[in-house]
Amino acid sequence: MKKFTFLILIIFNLNAFCQNNLKIGIDNPEPRVGESVLFSINIDFLKDNIQEKLGSEIELTRSTSVHGMQSDDFERVIVFNKVGLNKVGPFEFEFNGKKYVTNQIKINVQPKIILEESLIVRVAEFNDQKYIVIEQLVKNIAKTERNEFGEITTYLGGLAPDNFEFAKLNEEIKRSIELDDLNTLSKTLMPENSKYGEIGFSYSRIRYRINFSKEFKDEYILTEKDFINLPKNYKLKPIIIKK
Repeated sequence: MKKFTFLILIIFNLNAFCQNNLKIGIDNPEPRVGESVLFSINIDFLKDNIQEKLGSEIELTRSTSVHGMQSDDFERVIVFNKVGLNKVGPFEFEFNGKKYVTNQIKINVQPKIILEESLIVRVAEFNDQKYIVIEQLVKNIAKTERNEFGEITTYLGGLAPDNFEFAKLNEEIKRSIELDDLNTLSKTLMPENSKYGEIGFSYSRIRYRINFSKEFKDEYILTEKDFINLPKNYKLKPIIIKK
């Protein structure tokens, strides 16, 4: 019995040794239902294998992602349709006689955003990395233009008010808890089943990555003083940031 158990362990360890681990990931730590997310699997091994078979006289260049950035990853846009914890992976496959297995990622998907004027500040987490996410919706205003003949055209889709700036964190807080600006997304959202010409909303999402330094204390309380361009009469509930 002991010999049989030992043999199983050897087979298991050999199988694990022969498998090559691949990393999967997404570009949004806590997406919302219906939001497009870039999903990627690192496939450097495939590039190396093809390059080897092409020979030294032919060079295999890097691929291009949907964002125009060069990448050796397999990338596709995915959309989550369920609120709460979603699991992706692990995936197993075989290539040229070698077994490959990916990691598993867990994504906490948020409810679909409600189309009304609002400012939402939240702390998101993915793979033990924390982020501050600021989302803001502003109702567009109708835009009217008069041409050289005196004819008036009204664009009901509208734009955000002139000189409007979305809320964001100030430079002092970014230095205090060491934040990196990751990206800003701006787009126009329209109500479902909306008719042509209805006024929509200007939407902004800013994401910051939190880098906790050795000097960081137990917690930091995020309050209104840490922001600029807050809407008038807006009251932010204090948000506690911990390691």
